[in-house]
Amino acid sequence: MINEADYKKLADVVYRRTGISLDLKRYHILKPKLEKIMDKNGYKNFRSFFHDYRFDKNKSLKQELLNTITINETYFFREKYQFESLVKDILYKIDAIRPEGETLRILCSPSSTGEEPYSIALSLLEEDGIINKRDIELVGIDIDSNVIEKAKNGLFSKRSIQYISKPTLDEYFEKKGMEYQIVDFLRDAVEFKVVNVMDKYAMQRLGKFDVIFSRNMLIYFDDESRKKVAMTFYEMLKPQGVVFLGHAESMSRIASVFKTAKSGDSIYYIKD
Repeated sequence: MINEADYKKLADVVYRRTGISLDLKRYHILKPKLEKIMDKNGYKNFRSFFHDYRFDKNKSLKQELLNTITINETYFFREKYQFESLVKDILYKIDAIRPEGETLRILCSPSSTGEEPYSIALSLLEEDGIINKRDIELVGIDIDSNVIEKAKNGLFSKRSIQYISKPTLDEYFEKKGMEYQIVDFLRDAVEFKVVNVMDKYAMQRLGKFDVIFSRNMLIYFDDESRKKVAMTFYEMLKPQGVVFLGHAESMSRIASVFKTAKSGDSIYYIKD
């Protein structure tokens, strides 16, 4: 039902809307998934499917397509050294330059199924020094509505929690069948929203942040889209705010407006 020429047409529209590059390497992987969406929604040919997606004739189709093409693989305390740098060093540095009583705000973009923002929350509890001095607000966003719902539910597989220590697991999770439910007060501690990072105005409506985690997302964008997102992050940060990227990513190759810094094993980027 979908040939390579059709795929290229669809990939072009997806790129313009989301910044996600669907190269031909993913064609054979995504083709059966896209055809399944077409069949499920009653489309007999690619032309009618593409027309409705391109002109927003079917809102649920638009979100279902986004949910299918995005990659969401994560687990608790992935690249743990970054969380340690955050709670033991960087937040104290930010605390020292913020007005007394001001809430520190942390954004996870993308948040996927919630492991990253919940890992930050758990790290804050284990360190506990900074949260005794400041209120801290955690926000997680993702373009995929399915993973946002999973994040809100806070129910995780054994694979997701494999690197959590037993004392932390026993204190903050409840075993439910083959899965693990994070405690209610931690679910309430993170605000999750469906937001497209390429929608600059939707991003700006989230407000200003002290720290932005954006790990392993920009590798799926081309140079132009990476720079757009980096500059959006720059505008969303408070003065001397910080960005964390994944270990395979480097802001210095994307946008020169950030200053590179190091804390322990962590490289991070400061709004200069």
